[in-house]
Amino acid sequence: MKGLDYSKPLSLYIHVPFCTRKCDYCAFYSVPLSSVDRSWMEKYVSLLLAEIDALNKDYGKPYKTVFVGGGNPGILGLVNIRRILEKAQENGRSEEVTLEINPENVSKEIYSLYPLLTRVSVGIQSMDDDVLAHLGRNARRKDNLRALSILSESPFRWNADIITAVPGESVETTIEDIKSVASYNPGHISFYCLTFEEGTPLIERERPIGEDEEALFLEKGWEKLRELGYEHYEVSNFSKEGERCLHNQVYWKLGQYVGFGPGAESSIGYSTVTSMREKESIAEYLSEPELKCTPLSLSETEEEFLLSSLRTKDGIDKAEYERRFGHSFDTLYRDAIERIEKQSYIETETTFSLTEKGFMTLDWIILQMAMGL
Repeated sequence: MKGLDYSKPLSLYIHVPFCTRKCDYCAFYSVPLSSVDRSWMEKYVSLLLAEIDALNKDYGKPYKTVFVGGGNPGILGLVNIRRILEKAQENGRSEEVTLEINPENVSKEIYSLYPLLTRVSVGIQSMDDDVLAHLGRNARRKDNLRALSILSESPFRWNADIITAVPGESVETTIEDIKSVASYNPGHISFYCLTFEEGTPLIERERPIGEDEEALFLEKGWEKLRELGYEHYEVSNFSKEGERCLHNQVYWKLGQYVGFGPGAESSIGYSTVTSMREKESIAEYLSEPELKCTPLSLSETEEEFLLSSLRTKDGIDKAEYERRFGHSFDTLYRDAIERIEKQSYIETETTFSLTEKGFMTLDWIILQMAMGL
């Protein structure tokens, strides 16, 4: 694959574009299975396996991590999921293999995928039936409780997603969501604000809550998660010790990954990155899969690195930064750092990272630093 740095690890993202019903807030590419020819699912899986096979032969080594996301990958069924996981690990076992799944699709049958599968990510979103209905979710509280119970007894590492700052929701509801989910002891919780994306049913009927109110939801949620023993290791992600999501850390460190499936993105290279994207629709993908390549310049790659690295508690390793981009972090960003409030960052001789206060103004901080590029 042109642009791939074979000396660096490579991860694999597999996008499953099918779902039962598209949630009202969802902007990821997916289509309800009822709206397409059902034969497309088998065609999709066959084509996906062929693409992975070609990359297997080209790369020739195990992938660092594998992530099957969607859509709703659970809709493929265990047989097809197993086929995909086996093909993705033909060159050897990956350090972490994750499957996203909706609560209504969780069953004990999924245990049979271990150890091909090592992590499960379940989209709980809320434990309140009114909030779930407001979001257009298929699952209800009873489905969430059943899924949480099954996963708490499973052989997998697992994580649960929680959405906050939903219009009409109270801070108390969010805190109860966190407490309820955490009582099942997931190693990892993703906690993020509802986003309003163009073209979704949600934005046509609702407006986001105000920034100050949103900040209150986050502050109270972050406080409760810390109290329950979860480390705030990325803006929207919390984990128990040793339970960080390895695949997401590939993204945040601007590592190499290849994405297959309609709309999936890839990023390969080191000092400069080539960004790639698959065909945008299932029909296009099935007729002729093709990665559209966009080479980035050194400064564009550097900006992407800032965007991703500063989302994390670990922040930027200055020595790695200099190896990657050929100049001193301290020299280039000193003026920008002096414009940032002291309580918003932590700087040592070897690292630069943001505090929770800095996470709250992340976009502004990145803008200040990107001005120096």
